[in-house]
Amino acid sequence: MNLLDRDLWSEVAVTIKGQKMRSILTMFGVFWGIFMLVVLVGCGFGMKKGLIGSIMGMSSNSIVYTPTTTSMAWNGFSADRPWHITGKDVEDIKLKMGRRLGYMTLGNLDGFREVGSGARSGYYQTAGVTPTYYIDIPQKVVYGRYLNETDVREHRKVCLAGERVVAELFDHPNPVGESLTVEGSVYKIVGVITHTNENISVGFFSQDCVLIPFTTEQDAFDHRDHIGMISVGLLDKYDINSAGDEIAAILKRNHNIHPDDKAAMEVISMVDAVAVYGSTMKGIEILILIVGLGTLLAGLIGIANIMLVTIRERTKEIGIRRALGARPRVIITQIMLEALTLTVVAGLAGIVVGTWLLIIMNKLMGGGSDALISRPMIPPLYAFGALLVLVAGGLASGYVPAKRALKIKAIEALRDDK
Repeated sequence: MNLLDRDLWSEVAVTIKGQKMRSILTMFGVFWGIFMLVVLVGCGFGMKKGLIGSIMGMSSNSIVYTPTTTSMAWNGFSADRPWHITGKDVEDIKLKMGRRLGYMTLGNLDGFREVGSGARSGYYQTAGVTPTYYIDIPQKVVYGRYLNETDVREHRKVCLAGERVVAELFDHPNPVGESLTVEGSVYKIVGVITHTNENISVGFFSQDCVLIPFTTEQDAFDHRDHIGMISVGLLDKYDINSAGDEIAAILKRNHNIHPDDKAAMEVISMVDAVAVYGSTMKGIEILILIVGLGTLLAGLIGIANIMLVTIRERTKEIGIRRALGARPRVIITQIMLEALTLTVVAGLAGIVVGTWLLIIMNKLMGGGSDALISRPMIPPLYAFGALLVLVAGGLASGYVPAKRALKIKAIEALRDDK
């Protein structure tokens, strides 16, 4: 027996063609299983890119501190005392972090203020930030540029306008170079921004706000030496969590806050945030893989059942072939090849069609990284693994029923009326 024997494959083809409807239904079951596996896994990885893509572009080795209200009395100071970060805190933190420091973002969130352009106006969230704010909050520049160090150093009256703010106050999407008023003060628009991950925010989204240089905001709203939020990012080789305790200790010492008062400030570690997103998406990925494999397994079970019925109907044929001297190995090989052919052909078709559907979805979504599902595509390793499962399942689907049929004696098989 030679697997490359043309006669052997001719017999396989004749048998499959002789049962067209059954073969088509069998192949459709496998096709649908592998097709759904490819689409589900591809969309799962696309969702992972969509949800985590933006956060991965941020600094994951950073920690954010926002003053709240003290909850414990300390050093003669009562509880329920509001406080804010100062310039001295910033200098002390810089000194303590030393060469570990990667960047530092300062910010003041001002709530809703009246913003206008010509005869149009509305109330929008405004904030004063330093140029590294884009590292902490996922956003992108649609037109123009972002704030820079010169804007902060020279207290320039410039601003970034959110994409939705622009849509409501201007007749065109690119007002870079034009003016915008915030509480009556005039600012030049240097950029239009939008949010890239709506799962992450600080109470507002970039497309709905107006951002001005941090020092300009301090001048405009009398926030001298007042810092409402500070974000500290370290170089990747240093541990932010241990440094975070040092920073918290500095803030508590400078403002007479009880060392054990955890309610005095809101602390957000991006390391923990990224870990939560990663573990969540890993769970979703495993769930999608289980569902896809379950669908594929259902198709393979269908093949096994159909092969059992097929071989039962071919009992007399098998008896004749054995009576004519056909060895059991030859009969088993032919039946296994029939099952394998149906499985592999249908499986490859499912992989190809599923991949093309993902490509079409990617084109329709524009391939952007700010969508819920971004660049859906099944990794080659998963497709190759699914193909191996198909091959193994196809062989098993043919071998098991063929082995059972060969247990029937040849004379009994010839007497079979079915």
